[in-house]
Amino acid sequence: MLNFSKFLCLLVFAVFVFFSCKKDEEVTPKSTLTFDGKTYDLASGLLIDYGQSKKNQGHQQVLFLYSSGVKVYEGAGKIDSTSGKGHILYFEIFSPVSNALGEGEYVFDDTATLMAKTFGLSYVVFNADYITSAGEVHEIIYGKVNVKKDGNNYELTFDCTEGSDGKKLTGYYKGPLKFYDAK
Repeated sequence: MLNFSKFLCLLVFAVFVFFSCKKDEEVTPKSTLTFDGKTYDLASGLLIDYGQSKKNQGHQQVLFLYSSGVKVYEGAGKIDSTSGKGHILYFEIFSPVSNALGEGEYVFDDTATLMAKTFGLSYVVFNADYITSAGEVHEIIYGKVNVKKDGNNYELTFDCTEGSDGKKLTGYYKGPLKFYDAK
């Protein structure tokens, strides 16, 4: 009986060690934006480069993140139109590099200096309907956007404030940004 008890204890210990040592999986957060206690999914993003704003200043770009209900159509390498219903996030952003969104922290610039690593005109639209032109629009008046890049994928975090009620808009996006050259 004693040998059976030792065997059973050893078996329980082995099972415990085996199952407790399974590989830790890295959890990647979903691409979402959060506003007024509600979370909205983001599915895709694009970047439009309009060229350098002024000598030694940032490259004027538009960062456009959107949910799966929004469709972007292109023709001849340019955006032709958009349609559908969903949520969008728009940043007029000034990158230190051309043809990409440079890594680092971008801060809101309400004086429109056009300097690299700043952003200006920005807004979020909830329940955007491209047929009726309806939606709940909130202008962004303060905040920051952090950019990391790994190959073709970007990792963006944003922490902003909207203008009408001073509510926080936060979020995260990880994935590629379709690039358009509008120079």
